[in-house]
Amino acid sequence: MTEHLLDQPKTAQPVTLPAFSGAILGLQGDVLHGWAMDNTQPENRPVIEIFIDGVSVALARADQYEPNAPAGDQYHGFAVQLRQRWLDDARLITGYIANQSFELEGQLSLPADPSDDSASIASQVWHTGGLRVGGWCWDPKAPDRHVEITVREGDHVVGRAVCNEHNQALAYRATSDHGFAIDLPWELADGNVHVLEIVNDLGQQLAGSPIRLCCWPEGVEGLLQKLDPSHDAATLALLTEVAKEQTMRLPKSVGWDHYAQWFEAFQRLDTLPVPQLQGNLGVLLLSDGDVALEQISLRSLNACQTSVRALAISTPSNLLPALAELFEDGCDRFLPLWAGDRLASLALPHLSALLDDGSAWAFADCDRDGQLGERSLPWLKPVWDIDLFIGADIFTPGAIFGADIVKQALAMLTAREANKVINWHDLTAGIALATQRSGALVAHLPRVLYHRGASAPESPERAQPSAQRQRALEWLSGKLAPGATVSQVADYPALLRAHWPLPAQLPRVSLIVPTRDQYKLLHTCIEGLLNDTDYDNLEIIVVDNQSTDPKTIQYLSELNARGVKVLPHPYPFNYSTINNRAANLATGELIGLVNNDIEVIDSGWLKQMVSQALRPGVGAVGAKLLWPNKMVQHGGVVVGINGLAAHSGNTLDQRDAGYLGMNQLTRRQSAVTAACLLLRKTVFDTLGGLDERAFPVAFNDVDFCLRIEKLGLHNIWTASALLIHAESASRGKDVSPEKMARAQREQQLFRGRWSNFYTDPYYHPALSLDYLSGPYGGLSLPPESKICTSRKAPADYQDARPITSASI
Repeated sequence: MTEHLLDQPKTAQPVTLPAFSGAILGLQGDVLHGWAMDNTQPENRPVIEIFIDGVSVALARADQYEPNAPAGDQYHGFAVQLRQRWLDDARLITGYIANQSFELEGQLSLPADPSDDSASIASQVWHTGGLRVGGWCWDPKAPDRHVEITVREGDHVVGRAVCNEHNQALAYRATSDHGFAIDLPWELADGNVHVLEIVNDLGQQLAGSPIRLCCWPEGVEGLLQKLDPSHDAATLALLTEVAKEQTMRLPKSVGWDHYAQWFEAFQRLDTLPVPQLQGNLGVLLLSDGDVALEQISLRSLNACQTSVRALAISTPSNLLPALAELFEDGCDRFLPLWAGDRLASLALPHLSALLDDGSAWAFADCDRDGQLGERSLPWLKPVWDIDLFIGADIFTPGAIFGADIVKQALAMLTAREANKVINWHDLTAGIALATQRSGALVAHLPRVLYHRGASAPESPERAQPSAQRQRALEWLSGKLAPGATVSQVADYPALLRAHWPLPAQLPRVSLIVPTRDQYKLLHTCIEGLLNDTDYDNLEIIVVDNQSTDPKTIQYLSELNARGVKVLPHPYPFNYSTINNRAANLATGELIGLVNNDIEVIDSGWLKQMVSQALRPGVGAVGAKLLWPNKMVQHGGVVVGINGLAAHSGNTLDQRDAGYLGMNQLTRRQSAVTAACLLLRKTVFDTLGGLDERAFPVAFNDVDFCLRIEKLGLHNIWTASALLIHAESASRGKDVSPEKMARAQREQQLFRGRWSNFYTDPYYHPALSLDYLSGPYGGLSLPPESKICTSRKAPADYQDARPITSASI
C-alpha cells in the first residue's frame, strides 16, 4: 500500500500569495515613498503606518500612482512627508499595513547614503475635483532651485507653473516656497473625464499623478437637473441629496484667473426675477469734473431701464448741496455712483429691493472693468463689519442708503461744528456710527452689481492714502471709544488701524497654558510671557498633563517658586477639560488660552488683545499667529471649508496684504483659534467653557466661538497681536488609529451641530470652500447665493466696563 502511494504522480500544490505585499522605495529629502497592495482585494487601497525607531509617526493611504509597483494597476503608491526634527536623530524607518502585522520590505537605516538617482525630486499633487491642481515639488539636491512642472492631457499641454509659492505642507522647512497652484482651462469643465499627468522638468511624474478630472460648473446637482425628467422622481430626489452632501464635504473651486468665465456663468441677473422698484430712488454721482467719466456712468444708468426720482452731481469734498437737492426732490433712498464706475444691467431694482425688508442700508459686490471691458478683480464682501470698515472701505462701492440713516449721520456730523463741509468720507463714517448706535440692519446681496472703472485701484491697499478718510475715521473711533486713535498700517498707508484705549488700571489677565513634557517649547512660551510681555497684572496657570520628562518637571517646580501656578492634571488628554479646570481657578477678569508652542515676538501683543476684548459687544479675540518661518498660520477661522473649518492666510507672508488687504486688517470672524484666545471670564462662564464631551481635542475653539456668536457677541481677529505658533508641535498630529477615530468622531459632531445649518457671514458664499484652494484662494464652483444681514448685540452685552485714557 505504501509503495503504491509512493508510485502515484504528485499533484501540484497551488501557490498561495501572502495577503499583502509592499515595500519602502526610498527617502527623497524628507518624503518617504513606496507602495503597498492588498493581494486578496487589489481594488482596495491599504493604509500604511510609518514608524521611526519603533514610534508611530504617520499614516498614508497607498492610492497614488507608482510605476515601480510590480503588480496591480500602478495606483498602489504612497508618499508621506516626515518632519525634519523626526529625522534628525532617527536610525530606522519601517512601515506596516495599518492594524496588521505585515511589514513592508526595504526598511530604511539612517543616515542613508546620498543617492545619485535623478528621481530624488520630492513632490506631492493634490486635486479636489475642480479646476485647480495644487501641491509642491522640491529638489533636495538643489534646495534653492524652483522646479518647473507641466500638466498635460496626452500630448496636449494644459498648464505650466514654477514651484515658487508657499505651501503649508512645507511650513516646517527653512524654506516653504516650493508649492504650486495651477488653474486648469475652463474648457475642461465639460462634464467629461480627463486624465491629466503632472510632470517635473526632468519628465518625471509627481507623486499623485496622473489625476482624473470630471467637472461641471454647476456641480453634480447641475448635472442631475439636465437628466430626463421622466426618470424616477424618488431616485432623482435621493441623488440630489447625495449630491448636496458631496458638495459640502468635497467642494470644488476655480482660480481667480477664471473670474470672467465664472461671472458669465453665475452672476448674470437676466435669469432672475426682477423686483418691482419701490420708493423714490435718487442717484448721487460723485465727480471731480471729468465729463468723459461722468458719461460712462450715465450711460450705464440709462441702460438699467429703470427710472430714478432724481440725479444730483457732486464733488466728493462737499456733499451737502447735492444731498439737500435729493431730499427736496422727495428721494427716500440714495445710491452713490462714482464717475467712471458702472451699474450692472438691472442692478437698480435689485439694490433698491434690499431696503424693503427693514434694512437701513445695503450693499452688493463689485468688480473692475478690464482694459478691454472684461470682468476682473472682484471684491466679494462679508456682511457689514465696522472693524473692517475702519481698516478699508470695501462696502460702499455698490451700496444703497435709506434716507433715515443718512439723516442720522448728517445730524451727528453737523453737530461737530456749525456749517462744516461734509465730504464723502465724513458721510460714510457718520453712517457707520449711526448704524452702530441704532443697531440698524445692513443687508448684503452677494452678487456683483457694481463695476468699478478701469483706473480704480485693484485692491484697497493699492489706493492712494487719504488724509480726509483718516480724519473721518479718527472722529468715528473717538465717538465709539473716547481716546481711540487711528494710524496708517505699516507698508500699506491706504489701510488704517484703530488703537482702542486701555483703562488706567489694567484688568487682571489669567493665561492658561496646558503642557505635557516638551521642555524647550514650554520654556520658550513661559519665559516669553514672563519676561517679554508688556503687561503687569498677569496670572499664569500651567496645567501639567502627566509630564514625565525630568527637565520639564524640574522647570515646573521652578515656575511654582516664581509665582506661576502649576495645576496637575493626571488624566487622559482632553483639551477642553484641561482649560475648563484652570478657568475655574482663574482670578482674572479676562482669561487667555495659550498653547505651550506659542512664542512671544512682540511685547505689546497682550495689550492689543485686551484693548479689543474690553470693547462693548466683543466676545473672543484671536491673534495673528505665524509659523516659525514667519508665514501666516492663523489669520482667523473660516467655517465651512470642506464642511468643517480652516484657518485663513496660510499661503501668505506676514507682510502680505492678502485678499482685499485682510491680512493686515483687524476684523470680525466667526471663530478664532484657541492657540491664543482672550475673552472675559463672565462670557466663558456663561457658556460653561469648552465642550468637554463633544470636542475633547479638535473643533472645541470653533464650537466655542460659534456659541459666543449665538449670545450676540462678535469675535475679533486682530492683526496687531503677533506671535509664533508651531501648530500641534506639543501634541503632535492625529496619526494613530485611535486618534484618527477620535478626529473623525469630532468632525461628524461638528458637521451635525454647525456645518449643516451655519453659513459663515464673514466669508462670502462664492469664495472657495475646499482645502486645496483654502480661504480666499479662489471661487466656489458652483457658488452659493443668499442675502445676509448684520445683527445687533443683546442689551446685556451692549455696555461693557467704562474705558478711560491710556490709549495704546
